[in-house]
Amino acid sequence: MAIRRVSTVVAEGDRRASLKAIRDKLARELHGASGRDAAVIAKELRATISELDGLPGGEEVNPIDDLAAQRARRIADAQGR
Repeated sequence: MAIRRVSTVVAEGDRRASLKAIRDKLARELHGASGRDAAVIAKELRATISELDGLPGGEEVNPIDDLAAQRARRIADAQGR
């Protein structure tokens, strides 16, 4: 599964999908951040996850599990599986 730009997802108008795209982007950015930048990104990530959790209905997926599954798919794709 290809990573889509946040702006593309947001333009489609699906709030849940938009928040998920933002969550995923923040999680990727947090991975390489340190110090003050990491703190700011972590705060935004927590707020985004909280907002996602507050949306009615939809699937209940642990964001860490979701990101791990995305990573596993990317690795498998890169290895030609």
